[in-house]
Amino acid sequence: MKNFDVMLIFDLIIAALGAYLLYSAFRMKKEQEVPAIFLAKEEMDRCEDKSGFAAYMFPKTVIFAVVSVVSGILCFLADIKVLPLDKKSGNIFGIVMLLIFLAAWLYFTVFLKKAKEKYFKPDIYI
Repeated sequence: MKNFDVMLIFDLIIAALGAYLLYSAFRMKKEQEVPAIFLAKEEMDRCEDKSGFAAYMFPKTVIFAVVSVVSGILCFLADIKVLPLDKKSGNIFGIVMLLIFLAAWLYFTVFLKKAKEKYFKPDIYI
């Protein structure tokens, strides 16, 4: 398998992750339940305020989801040469998009940790 093919798959996985997170965010908002993609089942059982968690995490999840979808699709289009980028600018574009995705992931992770501290009972085994 060429390196090119691996990047196409990686781009599609990022876009699919974003689409699923977007779906999960709206489902979380509607049902006031913690999605299984966010936390392990054991952790979800410790949530004391599911509606508060949903309200707090909804906008953060939507931001991360949209960044994931957009970066995945743009990188996919760049990899299949739909976007007019030469090799050097394509590499720079890929690195910038990866950094944007990683920054959004960090943003989401930081707020998920804060939400766990705020809306969940502490784990007695830690």
